[in-house]
Amino acid sequence: MRRMVVLGGGTPLGRRVVDSLRQKADVDWAIGIEHQPFEDPAMNDGLEFLSWAPDHRPFAEYLLKEEIDTVIDCGLVADRGGAVAQPSGADVISAMYVGAAIADERSSVRSWVLASSSAFYPSESYMPLLQRESHSNHPRANDRGASIAEAEDYARSLAKRLPHVNVAIMRLQELAGGECRGPLATLLARPRVPRILGFDPAIQLLHVDDAVGALSWAAGVELAGLYNVASAGMLRWSEAVEATGHRSISILPVSVSLFEPLLERLKIPFVPASMFELLRYGQAIDIEKIAGAGWAPENDQLECLATLA
Repeated sequence: MRRMVVLGGGTPLGRRVVDSLRQKADVDWAIGIEHQPFEDPAMNDGLEFLSWAPDHRPFAEYLLKEEIDTVIDCGLVADRGGAVAQPSGADVISAMYVGAAIADERSSVRSWVLASSSAFYPSESYMPLLQRESHSNHPRANDRGASIAEAEDYARSLAKRLPHVNVAIMRLQELAGGECRGPLATLLARPRVPRILGFDPAIQLLHVDDAVGALSWAAGVELAGLYNVASAGMLRWSEAVEATGHRSISILPVSVSLFEPLLERLKIPFVPASMFELLRYGQAIDIEKIAGAGWAPENDQLECLATLA
């Protein structure tokens, strides 16, 4: 029987993953873990609280005491866990401390699943329409993709040092569904959806049910390697707006980063600077590799958008 912990267990995605694991016949025990309690006591139900940084040893002792064989990290990239609705990078330091705890010589952990981010791939005009895991990215130092690449590099190096630990890096696409709304879904949920004049990029979402399914499946089969995860298909931005039933409003292709707080207060549609390139050139990922490993999404892009209508 399996014993699993979900880091970032208090995030919307983390809570759903814990619930999914508890329904599996071969999982004896599953619990969500957070660094510290939430201000709202109701959000603390069903969670355990344990800091795994700056000293990894308490977490290593916890893994040993509870005989944990699987660690799923839903808190590595905040927006991919549903914790925030703004684009975010990876918590590299947290990944290093978790890895150090797993690498303890007494550890019984044999599977580490990281919920990473498709933001690893740049949104640029020279990129292919469908981006694959084999793409080698060299992000700018101040780009959020740089922190994602660093966290993934650390996880891959641990996998090489510890061949008995199966490390699965899951590059999740933008979330949609229920309380899980990533940056794209947040924009598409607005009554007036901004679009950059002259551009109609390809976009892609990941239904939260598919995200839960992929992470739970990866833990169950002790998957190893790097995989893109998205719901089926892709759409153009205009098609996505039409599917939500909302109105689009054209925005000049000029960044307004200095005025974002004012525009937000006045409720004037604008494209956030952090998403400017994405809404010009788009981004979609190829999920052929994970399909070959045995997982397929249950939802398509229209079903993702139905959650925003």
